[in-house]
Amino acid sequence: MNVINKKRLLTEARKKVYELDAESIAYYRRNPCIACEDLLGIKLIDTQKYILQQSWNATHSLWCCSRNFGKSFIGAIIIILKAVLYENQAIYIISSVGDQSKETFSKIEEIVTRMGKTAASIKSLKDIVANETKKSPTNKDGFSHNPAGYHVEFYNGSEIFTLNSKPDSNRSRRATLCFFDEAAFCSDELISICEAFATQNTDFITSTDENYNPEIEHRRVPTQLIYASSQDQMTTMFYRHYKNFAKRMLAGDRNYFVCDMICDTAIQTYMNGKPYIPLLTQDKVDAAIKANKEKALREYYNQPTQDGGTNQIVKWHTIRKNETFVLPTLTWKPNSRIVIAFDPARTKDNSIIGVMNVYFDEELGWCGDIINCVNLVDVATQCKYKLDSNRQIKELRDIICRYNGQNPDYEYIDQLLIDGGSGGGGLSTYSDGMLNDWTDKSGKKHRGFIDKTYEAYESYINRYQDNSDKLRVISPKKYRTQMVEEFIDLMDLGVIKFPHEYSGQETLKVSTKINSATNEEEFEMYDLSEEEKLALVQIDLMKNEITSIYKTENQDKTSVTYALSKEKENKMHDDRFYVAILLAHRLYEIRRSSVIKTKKQSIIDNNKFKALCRRPTIAR
Repeated sequence: MNVINKKRLLTEARKKVYELDAESIAYYRRNPCIACEDLLGIKLIDTQKYILQQSWNATHSLWCCSRNFGKSFIGAIIIILKAVLYENQAIYIISSVGDQSKETFSKIEEIVTRMGKTAASIKSLKDIVANETKKSPTNKDGFSHNPAGYHVEFYNGSEIFTLNSKPDSNRSRRATLCFFDEAAFCSDELISICEAFATQNTDFITSTDENYNPEIEHRRVPTQLIYASSQDQMTTMFYRHYKNFAKRMLAGDRNYFVCDMICDTAIQTYMNGKPYIPLLTQDKVDAAIKANKEKALREYYNQPTQDGGTNQIVKWHTIRKNETFVLPTLTWKPNSRIVIAFDPARTKDNSIIGVMNVYFDEELGWCGDIINCVNLVDVATQCKYKLDSNRQIKELRDIICRYNGQNPDYEYIDQLLIDGGSGGGGLSTYSDGMLNDWTDKSGKKHRGFIDKTYEAYESYINRYQDNSDKLRVISPKKYRTQMVEEFIDLMDLGVIKFPHEYSGQETLKVSTKINSATNEEEFEMYDLSEEEKLALVQIDLMKNEITSIYKTENQDKTSVTYALSKEKENKMHDDRFYVAILLAHRLYEIRRSSVIKTKKQSIIDNNKFKALCRRPTIAR
């Protein structure tokens, strides 16, 4: 009798190994903080452990954390652990701008590949996860950097994606985890669309077997939504979720978790109950409060800002809508069209120079990027007075030279606008001072400026015939209300653009080109200069002043004024706001002139075609 030897698929030893692996995975699924140390080699501080543990199984988590607390870092950890410990996960990183979500993805890549700035601060990183990514001959580490969205896939079927900030391109997807980075700055539409990714119940299973009972199935990991950000405005969906989720959490619903970590938790850190090196220092918080108190309270103490009702001319959500990734420009660039506005002062107010680059957009028409803002303060004086008028004129001329480059006089300067109010000496001191020819630092001679349309200079036109007519002296009493209304219209249209809010970073990751062979983005680290940092801070102060201006009417409702609110008029200035409306006034003129030209070109003169026509011959 022949005995058929059956080949055993698993030996007892191999079976034992697999059982131990399954037990290990189940153990790590129950203990994410231990998994973080054993699988990634990362030891978290106590507050970060608390967030990771409490958010692990909650379907709705909201992290309201101070700047420099490490929100994106904790998000990167929970994303990696979910991807490797659970199979077939579809994880999406979403942010107000695509670059922010890519930055979080880069943190994941640096942790997994053990390379980069994040990896440099962690000495014990492990290569376990690096061995789990799917690789190819053209992609050695498994991380893809397609400009449309970054992506990485693991052998267990889990995937991580980044999404851009355009709502219309982010529909009809399914996710097991959506991570909203800087959620307070995401639009309500973007959050609503992406929340729908994780609405399907993962426990829903069906079968054609009549005896199948879905209740005997093991529970699957739930779909999760995680919102991480510092506070912004009370009108944002992040703040509404913050309130609603906190109520559900306090009512005992374990599917909801909210934490509020102010800067003190990043300054006084603990690891395993013992004091540890701080993530943030008190002097940085104090400096931020001194520079911009409202922004610092929002970012470091999680105190949201409340919009000022219907009389507030520009609300914060409009500012956020008009923010874009644009770096400050300090020198000449090709194809630029520069508008410079100057609101001079000597003692009480700020003396501000603002710079806008005007360009044509196919969809929006003429637009303007705010690319620089300078406060001419004399740091040597004890009371921080402004520079004397001679040095202010010198600084203004230097700025004009920088933006025009080595080109013929004022070729790239569209217009120079100076506030002609008597308080700052705009006409008598600065406009008159710009009449004379001058010599720059390199010894090159330049023509002066004159406003040929201003009544005070009508008799000076023959005397200064060679002067450039690119100067405009603006009377605040005559044009302020008109300029504010023009500014409101342009902000609503979204044609005035600001840089994103500056959070104090020293370097920025900038996309340089797309590799034609791999179709992936290539980057370089851009180190911000001190002048660029200062420009970003001044532009943030400009936004703060813009949102502090209110519309008031007299009792008879016959006149309208625009000024700082009563509680802020003795605490802050509005000079940066005034420079902004000067720049907007010029942009409004450019847009209006282009519309008028288009209308004129579209009118057809029928008289020109009469000579080409003859009277028809009528057959009888």
